[in-house]
Amino acid sequence: MELNFNVSVADVTKGKGGLLVVFADDGLKMIERRCVCRPMAEKALADAKDSKVVEYVYAAHKDLKYEYVVAMPLRLEAFQSADDQIRTAAAKAMDFARKRNLGKVSFLLETKKALEALDKVVEGVAIGAYLYTEYKDQSFALKEMAVELLVAKDQAATARKLVAQRETVCKAVNASRDIINRPGSDLTPEGIAAHAKKLANKYKMQFTLLKDADLVKGGFVGVHAVGVGSVNPPVMFAMYYQGGRGSTPDIALVGKGISFDTGGIDLKPFDHMWEMKTDMAGAGAVIHVMQAVAELGLKKNVLAIIPSAENRPDAKAYLPGDVLRYKNGVTVEVHSTDAEGRLVLADGLIWAQEKFKATRILDVATLTGACVRALGAQFTGLMCNDPALAKKLTDCGAKRGEKFWPLPLPVEYEEMLLSSVAKVKNIGGALAGASTAGLFLQRFIGEGVSWAHLDIAGTASYEGRQRYYLQPGATGVMVRTLTEFIAGL
Repeated sequence: MELNFNVSVADVTKGKGGLLVVFADDGLKMIERRCVCRPMAEKALADAKDSKVVEYVYAAHKDLKYEYVVAMPLRLEAFQSADDQIRTAAAKAMDFARKRNLGKVSFLLETKKALEALDKVVEGVAIGAYLYTEYKDQSFALKEMAVELLVAKDQAATARKLVAQRETVCKAVNASRDIINRPGSDLTPEGIAAHAKKLANKYKMQFTLLKDADLVKGGFVGVHAVGVGSVNPPVMFAMYYQGGRGSTPDIALVGKGISFDTGGIDLKPFDHMWEMKTDMAGAGAVIHVMQAVAELGLKKNVLAIIPSAENRPDAKAYLPGDVLRYKNGVTVEVHSTDAEGRLVLADGLIWAQEKFKATRILDVATLTGACVRALGAQFTGLMCNDPALAKKLTDCGAKRGEKFWPLPLPVEYEEMLLSSVAKVKNIGGALAGASTAGLFLQRFIGEGVSWAHLDIAGTASYEGRQRYYLQPGATGVMVRTLTEFIAGL
């Protein structure tokens, strides 16, 4: 669905359209005392006093030319953060309008407190309205909607700039969701590379592609081993946006691009294996962070590296017990072919440092079920060798509604990775799986390099009914956070 955002000066007595939305926070600071909609907001707040979910009061208003007026209560004791309540309320308002074929939605944000919610409203609307429709018609008749944001006259210019920024980032979020939601057979490693190259060409980024023969020649043993069992050959590619000074990257992003993960020879159980089409969610996020960075014109040098393979069993597939010799001298005994993500990421980390001289690296990956079991679906696992970097990422994530939880990289667990025939093995056993995966990756980080590992296994996608302002399927997690982080470097 196409959304057309517009910022206008607030005067609801002269406005008209399908739906007017007002927010009722606990102190009613998001609506003026003189506003004709205030009694509705007071009623919504009173009705929601004992509720643990965001509900709304709606009606036609005799003094206004809107078909409906909705008062959305924001209960601070509900099971969401205050910012997510705003995003969810905005998304619910959009659903209210779509179900009634209302082509225009207006949000009243004329107070100072309401204006502070502007960016969250845009995110709730744009991300909440997303539908994946490549293989199924959308359930709403409307193909486009107008979204009007009503603000005080002296805040209109600032609001327009902020709305344009958030709309740009949200478009990148939804673009990442589109490719993550695609079936594995429709988006192979070479298909991911072609999608990224198209974006790189559009935004005049440098693009470098290593095909399977190049991987073998270059000694990138992890990506080659994981992908050799598939008819769809592995690749590794780099996108380089140069908006800053000098030739070295200010930040390097490495995204896991497993286009489909069967587990390889160590085959996964069939139940929910279809979800493994999202095992390239790290790549999907990183590629579309690059889109957002370029659209915003950030004055930074940003590198993205995607090691991509399809992990399938075959006569040529790599085997448990194989030993891989990486370019940095680390030898790895394969104890599980289903722990393939760290094997391809290792090559991406090496390439970022060796060729591009990156000294600050973030890797993004749906890496471990252990992280999901530890943190659930609301928190991304954060493992980092630099406390200042970890704090900045956490702050950016909190601002953009993508929460982190720190996990340790303890030296005491290093011995869990030791192998009798190689320097390390690729799994550490049944315990502390998220941390041992992080410790494995840390072996491919050079001295003096600032690095963070973001395990999005629990936050990248989900099935079932709508959750807050997110539709089922891919979430596009980390696009907002990493764009925010890069903008603040």
